[in-house]
Amino acid sequence: MLVKKLLLASAVAVAAVGGYYYTTGSDTSTDALLGSIPADSPLVVMQTEAYDHFEYVNTMGKSQQSLYDLFADFDLTAEQDFMVAYLDGYLQSAVDKKTFKAYSGTPDKVKPVFYTLGMIPVYKIQLEDTAAFWNTIDQTEQATGATHQATKLGNIDYRRYRLSDENGEEINLVIAVHDNVATFTLDFPLLKEANPLKLALGVEKPQKAFADSDILSGLQRKYGKQYSSYGYLDHQEIIKGFTQPASNLLARQVDILQEYNPEPFIEELREPNCQSEFATIASHWPRTVALTHYQAKNDQVNLDGQIVLESTNKVIINAIQSIRGFMPKMSAQDSIFEFGFGLDVAKLAPAINTIWQDIQQPTYQCDFLAEMQQEMGSENPAAMLSMGSSMVSGMKGMHFTLNDVALDLQKPYSPQFEKLDFLFTLSAENPIALLQTAQMFIPQLAQLTIQPNGNPVDLSALLKSETGVSTPLFARLNDKHLALYAGERSSTNSQSVLASSLEAQGLFQFAVNAPRVLELMELVAEMQGEEVPEDISAGLNSNAVSQITFDVNDHGFVLGYDHNVKTKK
Repeated sequence: MLVKKLLLASAVAVAAVGGYYYTTGSDTSTDALLGSIPADSPLVVMQTEAYDHFEYVNTMGKSQQSLYDLFADFDLTAEQDFMVAYLDGYLQSAVDKKTFKAYSGTPDKVKPVFYTLGMIPVYKIQLEDTAAFWNTIDQTEQATGATHQATKLGNIDYRRYRLSDENGEEINLVIAVHDNVATFTLDFPLLKEANPLKLALGVEKPQKAFADSDILSGLQRKYGKQYSSYGYLDHQEIIKGFTQPASNLLARQVDILQEYNPEPFIEELREPNCQSEFATIASHWPRTVALTHYQAKNDQVNLDGQIVLESTNKVIINAIQSIRGFMPKMSAQDSIFEFGFGLDVAKLAPAINTIWQDIQQPTYQCDFLAEMQQEMGSENPAAMLSMGSSMVSGMKGMHFTLNDVALDLQKPYSPQFEKLDFLFTLSAENPIALLQTAQMFIPQLAQLTIQPNGNPVDLSALLKSETGVSTPLFARLNDKHLALYAGERSSTNSQSVLASSLEAQGLFQFAVNAPRVLELMELVAEMQGEEVPEDISAGLNSNAVSQITFDVNDHGFVLGYDHNVKTKK
């Protein structure tokens, strides 16, 4: 399908020019680049302060795999190879600042923007040395055998590289430099008057620019000014584009594609019932917002922020908020990995019932939405969940942390732990009852007696008799938490958890210390006489510690992240 092909091409370009661009960001209301972005752009990512270009790519880009690995299964044309080679070289050139600047032509600090004009992606970045920039482009052309068409639009000179096959519809990569700003975008001649090349190159100005809107100030009022990068995907503009003809630039682009090669599904979405019902859904889920703060100090780079799926559907938001549970605070800087979830099991079935009723409540007239609703079935899953949750009644959350591990490999058929430090916690209103339930299903636990007084109980003998593994293992229990642990650090942490109230902390959390996980995988591989796969080893060889959380608040669903990388010297 032509629409799908064009959207796929846009997505590839988005991944290519923006995939390694999670940058930082003073007030940018006067920035010239923001004046080139239409206020109704479906996708915008911009900075609020300049960042050190080399430092970022050297630290963050090196943790990424080669771009060529992503295209290993593709038979690239010379021009497609040119695009991949240029971007891959951009990452590989960050060995030192001099080499990187000679390759990129950018100043020490940059403040790029990335946005879409309908379905067309645009990336703009400041240049300091345009000769160096074009020299890199020329050298990459020669290395890949790519050719370009030199042309001009208004007073802007640009190069055009055909990315599509000769037999397909023409899709071109466009590279231009004007007023020391490099522009990368796509050119789709088929879009005719809806082809936004003039707008992308700055030959034409938007009727209303992002810089003249209150979008940024609104984001800062809502989420705070502490972030250095703000971005969003506007669901309402996208839904409008596919359901309401001529309503925005995306809609006009779809209009032209429909004339060329009609898609029955698009025609269905543009029926009056679908227009109004999709508009209502989009108003309940208006945007996905990305917020990032970038900081470099003490030989460490930190990237933290959140991605928010905004929602005005208070019924669903309140239902999900009601099931948030307890999770202990993570400490991934020192542990190997940890994960946990917070879940108030007693409120799970009522919450699912509320959500199910809300989804089933509107009687959709739009055929597509009505079919989706029917496929969900008429049987409320809350009853089944209620029966299942009775087995773990009162549970509030679970968490596991692996702090340290070392194996004695002198006995390959029965390796023993030289060192083991881990903590597993189960939090509940009545953890004793949950332990008794587990003893009913696991006979080996029947001989286990733990008093709810918080004192440690030695399980080492039980572990050895049942598994043959000889290592210290202890448990603690009180009226809120059950802890199973080994190691000094976990012993201390178990006491901290047992002293905690069952206050709801969130829904899910995960943390991984990449170099320590790699050490663990190498240890396991050695036991099995194998090697860690090269792609996994490369991905973990980054000196990175990452934390991911998932939660819900009054703004919507929130995916939080905190990524720390120690600067390599």
